[in-house]
Amino acid sequence: MTNAEKTQLEQRASVLTTRFEALMVMEQTPIIQDIIAEYMAEVDRIHAETTVKREYLFNFKSGGWNSEYAYTAEQAIEQAKARFADMDIDEKSFRASTPADYKNLLSLFY
Repeated sequence: MTNAEKTQLEQRASVLTTRFEALMVMEQTPIIQDIIAEYMAEVDRIHAETTVKREYLFNFKSGGWNSEYAYTAEQAIEQAKARFADMDIDEKSFRASTPADYKNLLSLFY
């Protein structure tokens, strides 16, 4: 996820919350209750997606790899640059970690 995608999701959650609050003052017909439930579920999904740090894997241009935990890829790049200031990081190699990718990288050690 990028910073722009995270911001867009947070704005969407804000809009849905405003709509949810407006619907709460209306008469609660079954259709309105369904809409409210749908909005609440979407806000919960967005919240879960934007408030959990992900592991981002990356490579060094000279060889090797490491990882950073961050909310977005841009944050992971900034953290890696600060942490490994003396090394040449391949910014294009940043990707969200998957079990298969991680297992593959660990297999390089044995």
